[in-house]
Amino acid sequence: MTKESVQKIPYEKILISERQIQQVVRRITEQVNAYYAQADEAIALVLLEGARYFARDLLAGVQFPIQTEYLEADSYKGSTRSCGTVEIRDSQKLRQKIEGKQVLVIDDIYDTGLTLSAVMEWVRACRPAEIKTCVFLEKRVPHQKQISIDFLGMRIEDVFVIGYGLDYQNRYRQLPFIAVLSI
Repeated sequence: MTKESVQKIPYEKILISERQIQQVVRRITEQVNAYYAQADEAIALVLLEGARYFARDLLAGVQFPIQTEYLEADSYKGSTRSCGTVEIRDSQKLRQKIEGKQVLVIDDIYDTGLTLSAVMEWVRACRPAEIKTCVFLEKRVPHQKQISIDFLGMRIEDVFVIGYGLDYQNRYRQLPFIAVLSI
């Protein structure tokens, strides 16, 4: 990405550098590897689209058998605020894969808690052996839904961020850093 193309992106400041992201991912990967060291097989359930970048980097370093599956869940609908409802696009085939397995739900950001709460409810209905959560960012805000995060990357202030999978109106996911959106 050239300096000129980065300058055209509407952001106030870089909140988390590419180097910091790599350090956080390494730390979380070590924690996940330690926890699942004796696992026969786990399923990584990656929430699309935002968690795709984080999951790619995290899962590249796992040292245990893991199957990766994807689940579409959305509560933003192109806005900077959650609309209050969560749409989950599931399938019976995915439900069957989860049943009786250790599931690691991977998400990009925990803010309102609405999306993660709806996903956790959906996963529980699939009757897994165990569910753990792995989230890259948690906003320091009062969460509408409280979720226990098992593996957490970083806590950030209450700002709307873009980059490293996080988007605004489906743009800016490709940024190698996380920046505060300027709108």
